[in-house]
Amino acid sequence: MSLQPHHTGSFEHPDDPGEPTTGDPRLSVTALEGQILAALVAGRMVLEIGTGLGVSTAAMAATAKHVATYDIDAWVHDTIWPDLPDNVVGVKSLDDVGRAFGAVFIDGDHSAEAVDRDLGVAIEHSDVGSVIIAHDTASLVVREGLAASSGWHWVDTTHGLGVLWV
Repeated sequence: MSLQPHHTGSFEHPDDPGEPTTGDPRLSVTALEGQILAALVAGRMVLEIGTGLGVSTAAMAATAKHVATYDIDAWVHDTIWPDLPDNVVGVKSLDDVGRAFGAVFIDGDHSAEAVDRDLGVAIEHSDVGSVIIAHDTASLVVREGLAASSGWHWVDTTHGLGVLWV
């Protein structure tokens, strides 16, 4: 991957055309956020909603049994997915994945409505005893989208993580 460091500790891609819904540049998780993700998903089957630049995907793949990463963006399919680890499969439709994941990571569209929708998908695809993790919870809009479920644990990182045990 041709990722470059960003001043936040995240990474960015020089050829990134921007998020499909907003045009905003994609920023990855930070190294610390990646380490936290890897610890939370160790040994689990993972569903990721929003591949982005693949940094979170690779971090989770390092410890997870398997990662199914979902993204709607053709640029991600063509640019990011080919370089992901062998235990990762890219999916273009959530109809193509099972329903018993031990962990779901939400980092897709950041509007409150989209986050709420992604949370519903995460709950639907979670197995008993699973963990749902949300990125960018330092954003009040993201937290508003997660408000449908109580019991979140907030992790104070650069972009913020939310952890919900199911």
